Amino acid sequence: MKKTAFFFLFSIIFFGANAQSGLSVQGYYGKSGSGLSRKTELVGVSSPSMDQVSSFGLILSKDLGSKFRLSTGLSYTYGTVDFSFNCPNCITTGPGFLVAHNPDFSMLSVPVYGEFILGKVFYLAVGPLLDFQLSEGNNFSDQSGLGYLLGLGARIPVANWFFSLQSNYKRHGVAPFENPGIREFIFQELGLQVGLGYTF
Repeated sequence: MKKTAFFFLFSIIFFGANAQSGLSVQGYYGKSGSGLSRKTELVGVSSPSMDQVSSFGLILSKDLGSKFRLSTGLSYTYGTVDFSFNCPNCITTGPGFLVAHNPDFSMLSVPVYGEFILGKVFYLAVGPLLDFQLSEGNNFSDQSGLGYLLGLGARIPVANWFFSLQSNYKRHGVAPFENPGIREFIFQELGLQVGLGYTF
């Protein structure tokens, strides 16, 4: 179901944007500080944390007037999950725990956001994220669902090329595809991404 929804939405966005003229396209790389927290606090339970979160992607943009730009694309996010197992009596005498743990996190996202242009260089970015978590066994609830992005960025043109820099806050799993119940986690990012693009 998630894969079908992803390909359907991305196809509509891509072909709809590609049908227009005056597009710009950019590739980017980003690093984020991140956090995992429960919507409901539980005392004395095991807790995961996220480290070394990075992302890269491709963004298509279309100017709609002089003060607004619509952007969409595809983003791949990956990181390392640390898991603190709060059950001393459950630890085996050998290496490792009795609980399976996958430290490798990965997620595919489709951002769809508006850029409110402020002057000649800066812009404010606001919009939803459609997330599809690819990894399993990370010891927290699946982050697949709707999230959102808030960002402040700059685009510096050089002829038809431009450099971009965007600081952003991303919150995932705001409206999850599946209801994880009391163990629901929130994955948040505060990051910076740099990009290189071309305007057609």
